[in-house]
Amino acid sequence: MKKRNLNFLFLLFSTLLLEGCISTYTGRATIIDTGGAIANIGQQRPRLRTEPEQPGERALALRHQTWKKDGRYIVQLPVCYTPTRYSVLVHIVRDNWRKNTLHGEYPNPRFSPAELAQYPVEYYGAELTEEQYQQLFKVTRHIKRPRTSMFKDVRIRPLSEIDLAGAELVQHQRSDYPKVMRLWNSCRELPPPRRTWYNHCLMPLSWAGEVVDIPLSIIATPIGWMVDAIYEPLHN
Repeated sequence: MKKRNLNFLFLLFSTLLLEGCISTYTGRATIIDTGGAIANIGQQRPRLRTEPEQPGERALALRHQTWKKDGRYIVQLPVCYTPTRYSVLVHIVRDNWRKNTLHGEYPNPRFSPAELAQYPVEYYGAELTEEQYQQLFKVTRHIKRPRTSMFKDVRIRPLSEIDLAGAELVQHQRSDYPKVMRLWNSCRELPPPRRTWYNHCLMPLSWAGEVVDIPLSIIATPIGWMVDAIYEPLHN
């Protein structure tokens, strides 16, 4: 029995290693995330609340205010809490930009501006230094684009917790979404998720699902390769 278990573990490890090498070489893999699907239940995560595009506009935008106090800038961030939407299936195709592929996440974890508008807005504030503010909002040909590390220690907290007494209103504007998103994605301490009591109860089951996802992904990846082999010649 012990020898059989060792043989099984060796076979599993060899299969995982082989698939890993092939996936790395081809840039193709399929990942199953049932643990994430369970973690979705009763959990909400914060997202920047974009505004729907207006007639004649080509880019998403955020309407916000900025204050200056004691040499620092406080940038208002409109945030809404939406249901968590971890993808159950992720299909990775490295060269998807060159042709039609099935590359993507299912279901799509992203929310459209129209969907975000359904959730109430809450205002948070990001405190920036002069240099960080200039890099974020006034990037020109003479200013290098910032590395993500420039914003990793920025504090983002509820605006109600920030003392704005004596602060000077610098601007009230619509900013390009990518600019503010760069700050949001770079920060290490985003507003925490909100969990119901039953989400906490489901955590052990979610962790167990993450373990089960390993063999499921091993099985799903070759199936994904075969589907690609059929789909792509028919759609390119």
